Amino acid sequence: MKSLYFLYTLIFLLPIIASNGAADTIETVFENFKTAYEKSENFRADFEETTLRDGNKSVARGRLMFSQPNLLRKEYVSHRDPTQLAQLIVLDGEYSWSYTPLLSQVNKMKWGRANRKELLPGLGTSLDEAAQKFNMQLVPDEVANPKGIYRIKLTPKPQLPPGVEANTPREIIEIWVKSDEWLPVQFGYQSGTDEEGNISVIVAFANIQRDIEMDAELFKFVIPDDAEVIDLSTEADR
Repeated sequence: MKSLYFLYTLIFLLPIIASNGAADTIETVFENFKTAYEKSENFRADFEETTLRDGNKSVARGRLMFSQPNLLRKEYVSHRDPTQLAQLIVLDGEYSWSYTPLLSQVNKMKWGRANRKELLPGLGTSLDEAAQKFNMQLVPDEVANPKGIYRIKLTPKPQLPPGVEANTPREIIEIWVKSDEWLPVQFGYQSGTDEEGNISVIVAFANIQRDIEMDAELFKFVIPDDAEVIDLSTEADR
């Protein structure tokens, strides 16, 4: 799955003053987001995905469709011709499928619990477990806040005793939520280790539609006749 990453400075938890002058806390903002997200049956949007890796920047664009609890279709389009498919990712509730037409190759992988509610489409983090597994805070954002958009930062809670460090990727998730409908308009993800460096991705949504009629076939992947299938599932998953 594509992920979202960028560099942060740690700050203390601060309330952000909304456009109506009232101060909201991270608890109320996240609860509003969670409630609205759970009530939404689906949404569709165009996206722009910016990736930073070892100082190199790349931008991809396409269309995304998401249906509760964890069905996803993400279409990356060609830079030269937006009508041409460059890559297709489908999560059907049981498997994730990634198809690259140019290579005639399909990567298949088992996708965890079938009824898991996704925090964000394809991120692999449970919405219900977010408060238990992440420290949450509101980040002041001079660009977003005047537009009624809250910036939520999630950092994993320590899983090891104090003073014990593990060489595991540092992961930070950020979600920009607009207060009119409390749905995400942008999200980001950062991960890295001291040895491997950092990678960051940020995805911005446009032309968002929610609770619209969607064909169930959109979330079913049909393997092309000429494609090679590579199963990346572990033996325990198969």
